Amino acid sequence: MRVRQCVILVGGLGTRLGDIARDTPKPMLPVAGRPFLEHLLVKAARSGFDRALLLAGHRAEVITGHIEAEALTDRLGMEIAVSVEPEPLGTGGALSHARDRLDDAFLLLNGDTWFDFDWRAFADLGGYGGLMALRLVEPADRYETVVLNGDLVDEIRPRDASLRKGLINGGVCRLTKMAVPKTNRAFSLEAELLPALCKAQDLGGQVFDGAFVDIGVPASLTAAEQILASS
Repeated sequence: MRVRQCVILVGGLGTRLGDIARDTPKPMLPVAGRPFLEHLLVKAARSGFDRALLLAGHRAEVITGHIEAEALTDRLGMEIAVSVEPEPLGTGGALSHARDRLDDAFLLLNGDTWFDFDWRAFADLGGYGGLMALRLVEPADRYETVVLNGDLVDEIRPRDASLRKGLINGGVCRLTKMAVPKTNRAFSLEAELLPALCKAQDLGGQVFDGAFVDIGVPASLTAAEQILASS
């Protein structure tokens, strides 16, 4: 099945970035001449996704205002919709809140992560309720890590401050709507939904080695500037 919808998590508070993200949603921080979110939307459009659903929360009006002011729908040839959570619901809760607007299968992106590989080929893979795009990183102390058995995720391990390298979730997943629970409560995609799929042996993984950076801390925001300026 050809996946046409790209869903992007853009509701985070960006607390580790301090004052620069106080009034600006983290995905809207400028990187290489445009908001970080716009780099993701451009890549999604070029990869053949013609619909985007943005799961917003903190300062959602900044995001909707930019989409309208820059006429991104027309520029990218992509339908762009925004779902605003009524209260902080976490990454999983934001998905569940927008469940009725999800396609049967969709590409899910972290709005603060750039992982450069073939999103189209990845999204069109099937076989699991969830499929994670994995990246080997050094050090891996900031991330949960994954144990892979073939293309099946055997285990998701908690963060380990001493871990020198490991496979991590690169912030790009393929999910089915059936894998997203119906609930009104706040919960985490990373801490609850993905581990539940793993326990059910319904979570796959594919390893890629493209350029990777998340903009969660000031140093990585600087690295993103360098990576995206040359992409």
